[in-house]
Amino acid sequence: MSITPVAATTTGLTATQVQQNRQIDLVDQQRLDDQRTQDRAQEQRLQDQHLEDQRRIDDQQAVRQDLVRQDQRRADDLQQARDDQYRIEQQRLQDDRRLEDQQRIQDQLRLEDQLRQRAEDARLQFERTNDASQRLTTQTNGMFNGRVDVYL
Repeated sequence: MSITPVAATTTGLTATQVQQNRQIDLVDQQRLDDQRTQDRAQEQRLQDQHLEDQRRIDDQQAVRQDLVRQDQRRADDLQQARDDQYRIEQQRLQDDRRLEDQQRIQDQLRLEDQLRQRAEDARLQFERTNDASQRLTTQTNGMFNGRVDVYL
């Protein structure tokens, strides 16, 4: 029993035609292999492009996040500066009030001292006047006493 190719027996092809068909099949197979290789290469390029796009997107997101952090730091710094300025202004106002209070207290103490001194001066003046008045009254009474005797 001899083995004959199936294609040759069923289609009635000659050996040359079978050989040509095999070559065509080999060429087709080569084309399919080349196409698979090209498809794999295309798939690899697409994956590489996707990875590159993803890296680019990740880089852009990282840049955006950095910008957001910088903006947040600037906003925080600005708020801190405003808070510091407000505290400084409040401290200055409080210091001004303290100085005004101290000045008022000093003015009040000076006024009290002046009033005390005036009261003391008035008391001394009153005592001097009272003493002088009593002396004068004593002298005057003595003069009248002696004269009353003269007239009686």
